[in-house]
Amino acid sequence: MFRRWWFLKAQSPAPTPEHHPSRREVREHQALVLGEWEALRDRLRDLAAERVTAAGEVFRAAELRLPTEESAARRAYQWALEAYEAAGRLLDGAHHEDTDLPDLAAAVVLAEQAVERLAAAHLLHAGQRPGPLAVRCYWNPLHGPAESSAEPPKNRKTRQRTRNTAREAAADRRPACRSCRSAILAGQTPDVLPALLPAKAAPGRKGPVLVPYFAVPRQWSPWSTTACGAYDPATPALVLRGDHHRRPPR
Repeated sequence: MFRRWWFLKAQSPAPTPEHHPSRREVREHQALVLGEWEALRDRLRDLAAERVTAAGEVFRAAELRLPTEESAARRAYQWALEAYEAAGRLLDGAHHEDTDLPDLAAAVVLAEQAVERLAAAHLLHAGQRPGPLAVRCYWNPLHGPAESSAEPPKNRKTRQRTRNTAREAAADRRPACRSCRSAILAGQTPDVLPALLPAKAAPGRKGPVLVPYFAVPRQWSPWSTTACGAYDPATPALVLRGDHHRRPPR
């Protein structure tokens, strides 16, 4: 979905000893970056709207009325409701100028996790034990679920022999979907979710640049260390408090 953004990184007119980009080149590159970012944001806004709408339909069709003694089911159901509401809040801010791609990705993540947790609440209500939430791809939380590597051997020496390449170690370092894992094993760049880094955070460059979402400093983005909220169960509460607004103005 976002492969084209890597082209922009390669075309960035960073100064070199042989060439200093002109003002015109800098302006053209800024326009290219912002144009690509806006196109991606429009596409992701539509995706987020689709997922939030779909989640709302599921909630209307599968509403639960739980007695107070079903505490586990109530907790799961409450979390699902808060995640759905938080996804809606993020979507409501989609047209704000400071809304970035990871904000909209978080709306998708929360909407989908709300449906997962709603299903868990129904299972608990039925006396069954639900499994954990699906682990999402670290490189791009919009991808499919992370694909676990083969079960490691119990013997330490055998395990060391099986993990004998740097690429295999890199592929196992973070949860990755099948596509991203295959790219890493092939020595390629995975299809990473980008974010717009403000000009003041890009030393040596004039104008904003697109970077991997996890490269944005933590104090500016709550999404950089949580895979857009996928790895932090406190994310719905964070959004409902409004604490996800950490970025300085561009």
